[in-house]
Amino acid sequence: MIEMIGTQVLVTEATQENTSAGGIILQGAVSKAAKPGLVLAVGPDATHLKAGDRVFLKWHESMAVDVDNKAAAIIDMAHILAVHN
Repeated sequence: MIEMIGTQVLVTEATQENTSAGGIILQGAVSKAAKPGLVLAVGPDATHLKAGDRVFLKWHESMAVDVDNKAAAIIDMAHILAVHN
């Protein structure tokens, strides 16, 4: 388990499914939309966030890390722009 410090947040890329009007899931569809993230852990000073939140963030401001053989990123709360409920 990773314990975040300060205002640092651990996120991973949230999976997105693109579905056609007929209900067919389109994998690999190209989208110009920002990729949402899924919060895995938050530091004690990262207010307004909790594990499980879907967020929009500045991915280029994050540091890529490997957590349990899965890609993730550490980012300061200041670079998280919105929480999608």
